[in-house]
Amino acid sequence: MNSRWLDPRFYKLYCCAALSILGIIIYGNHLHNTFQFDSVAYIENNPSLKNPAVLLTLNFLKFNFFDRGLLSISMALNVYLDGFRPFGFHVFNLTLHIFNSILIFFIFQKTFFHFKIQEQGKHNHITIAFFASAIFLIHPIQTESVIYIISRSEILASNFYLFGFFLFQLLLDSNSPKQIPKFIFIWFAIISLVVLGYSAKQTLATFPLITFLYYISVCPLKSPIIKFLLRWKWVITSTIILFLILLLYKLLSDETFLIGPSNPDEMVGRFKYMLSQPGVVVFYYLKKVLFPMNLNIDPDIEVITELVSSGFLSGIFSIALLFYFFSKQDNWRFYIFFLLWFFIILSPSSSIVTLHDLAAEHRVYLALPGIILILSYGLFHFLNCFYKNSPIKSFYMGILFLLGITLLLGVLSIERNKVWRTELTLWKDSYRKSPEKIRPLINLARAYTKDGNNDDAIRYYEKSISKGLGIFVPNYNLGELYFNEGRVEEAILSFRAALNIDPDIPETYAKLGE
Repeated sequence: MNSRWLDPRFYKLYCCAALSILGIIIYGNHLHNTFQFDSVAYIENNPSLKNPAVLLTLNFLKFNFFDRGLLSISMALNVYLDGFRPFGFHVFNLTLHIFNSILIFFIFQKTFFHFKIQEQGKHNHITIAFFASAIFLIHPIQTESVIYIISRSEILASNFYLFGFFLFQLLLDSNSPKQIPKFIFIWFAIISLVVLGYSAKQTLATFPLITFLYYISVCPLKSPIIKFLLRWKWVITSTIILFLILLLYKLLSDETFLIGPSNPDEMVGRFKYMLSQPGVVVFYYLKKVLFPMNLNIDPDIEVITELVSSGFLSGIFSIALLFYFFSKQDNWRFYIFFLLWFFIILSPSSSIVTLHDLAAEHRVYLALPGIILILSYGLFHFLNCFYKNSPIKSFYMGILFLLGITLLLGVLSIERNKVWRTELTLWKDSYRKSPEKIRPLINLARAYTKDGNNDDAIRYYEKSISKGLGIFVPNYNLGELYFNEGRVEEAILSFRAALNIDPDIPETYAKLGE
């Protein structure tokens, strides 16, 4: 055999090709799925996308930068190239997702080098990086980000985040004075990626902190920056605590602060939201990462209302226990950094930025690599200790374990993809898992309407109204269904109920006029 085919550069190329093929195999069964949920309103029925050329300008990005202008431009590009066919949108999402998994493969490799983890050989590190990035690629919790087209914001922002982080890793390797022009160019590229990516999603706000923590994590313990931090640790700690106290005061005294485009009146309130999030992160997100079953587009999460409550305290205690456990391990700085990666990237949507939903699986997208690398490396480390006298056996056992996990996750993802085939299958699944929530009921009724099944649509709209009388949509839609069925008196009652809930919708007056 020609020896050049065994060159490590070719080995990496094979891994990239394998990741691409794996992504196509696992997600290939969703490419013809219809638009789902918010994708219908924001893409299919979005009047601004009827003329996509207007959005494909620097002027549009300039004036819509903080309103996810880059995301809108990516949607407009899809429409410009292929119209409103869902196939093109799905291919675009999948391509971005595969690119992210390849970036993670190279980031993981660099990570082993920077943390000076030498207990396994170079090829072993490539193997761990490959399987870890493959798990990121096909993990069932990623289906919401890949298949739910409007969640492209997660994938697109992650492109910029991960590429910028990889360039930062390359920057750490540039120590020679002769490399100063390269150093300046890479810094410029990193800043450009972070700024531009912010217009896809504000997750990029965590990038400076993640890169700083990575830098001090890979620095030798006797390096000047570590000595400086240790010398001034109490001053730094006091400053951080004071900043957090002031931030918390501002957050709790102003419900609109850092809330984004949402209406605070429609939410549970910032105090309850923040109390609920430790439990969400540990008992929902981490649980779904480890045991990816019963995934749900609209999970029913308990709202925590008291500071002294089992839901809040158990979440905080579990997080503290995780950090304590990993701080006692060999290569503890490696473990702590990637644990911080998971929690910090989740932190905007799981702490200070109050959102409509207490939990959404697509929020885990970029945070997931932190947990995956901890588990993948931890498995090999455990097997090395267990088969202390047989490193080859431990290596192959690790491969078998990760191969089995990858196959299992692939099967689960393929099955999860089928749930997203139509709105009817999606909301049937969500209603079965969250029978007490109103939104699955409303969306299931709407899906039955689109499917031409008015009887079931009426039944589910009536059920949703019995659970929440003060919601405009089911009352208005039910009025339309009654009217189409010739049940005029019932239609009038429904339209009047809708009018009482929101008197500013002109269509309701028009329907009553009919």
